[in-house]
Amino acid sequence: DNINDVVVNRLYHYMDEQKITQYRLSALSGIPFATIKSIMQRRTKNITRKTVIMLASGLGISVSEFLNDSSFDPSNLDLD
Repeated sequence: DNINDVVVNRLYHYMDEQKITQYRLSALSGIPFATIKSIMQRRTKNITRKTVIMLASGLGISVSEFLNDSSFDPSNLDLD
C-alpha cells in the first residue's frame, strides 16, 4: 500500500467506529467536504501532514493514535 491508501483505510476504520459520515467529518475537521470526498475516493495523491492533523482532530483522537497502526510501518508501505 502507499501511504495515502493507509490513511484512507484508517479513516474508514474510525468513521465506522464512530458512525460518522464524510460530511460530518468535514464539519468536525474543518476540511472542505470536496477534499474529504476526494481523499476517500483515493483521488488525492499527496495527503499533507496538516490534513492528517486536522482529520485526527476532527475524529477526536491524537495524530499519534491515528498513526499507531502497523500499516504505517515502513516495511508495509510502498515508499517509492
